[in-house]
Amino acid sequence: MRELLYDPSIVIRPSDKSSGVVIMNTDDYKLEVEKELNINDTFNAINKDLTQKNENKVKKLIENLCKRERIDKDMKKYLLPKGTCPGKVQANPKLHKKNHPVRTIINGRNHPTEKIAEIVENELSENVPNLPTYIKDTTDFLNKLNAIQQPLPDNAIMFCLDVTKLYPSVPRKEAREACKTALENRSDTSIPTENVLKMMDLVIENNNFSFNGKHFLQTEGTAIGSHLGRNYACTYFGQWEENLFQNSNLQPFSYWRYVDDIWRIWEHG
Repeated sequence: MRELLYDPSIVIRPSDKSSGVVIMNTDDYKLEVEKELNINDTFNAINKDLTQKNENKVKKLIENLCKRERIDKDMKKYLLPKGTCPGKVQANPKLHKKNHPVRTIINGRNHPTEKIAEIVENELSENVPNLPTYIKDTTDFLNKLNAIQQPLPDNAIMFCLDVTKLYPSVPRKEAREACKTALENRSDTSIPTENVLKMMDLVIENNNFSFNGKHFLQTEGTAIGSHLGRNYACTYFGQWEENLFQNSNLQPFSYWRYVDDIWRIWEHG
């Protein structure tokens, strides 16, 4: 097992959306990941590592927030980046899809922005469970199913939808407005909304990462694997759904969503 683990000719990864383990030839693995990066228009190749530059940006922001007493010294100490590096791309093979055989994940554990990303995601945590389409887990979904009015209309159609690459597809301008609204409605605003938004802007605009000696910068959405992920994406999506329902004459009989997976009953043909 140890020899396999450190064998440079193979890559061992968990399969996407299943409990399997996949062993890939290293060259094939690199080829598939680079293919995904190249066809995704939310990633731009860049000619240098921006990590140190991004670390300086974070330090400047945190120092400023502490100086203005928007955060305390303990928070400052926690948020100041140390020993940072660019995000690292990993990929989980998809055994159920052929067109896109791997799901790329950007591991930003030591990225300069990850700690402030954690703060922003936490500040958005109150909003998401209050969305009318929110599903917490399987038990919550089953309880919602049991509460559906019976019998269903004769012309009812039950179906599911999946949002393709939700996190990197979120439009940042619209997401920022949705997050601003959510932050203004928090019960705890000890960190002012404008300062949380500054942290958020710094995170999403400076997500640099590397793979196979090449450097990239994400230009839209947020990274799969970042601390600023689920609540950020769901806050935007919740606003998008609200706008959709308000501007539609036809409403679904039932509509719920777990992150990027949608379940609904439709009765309008």
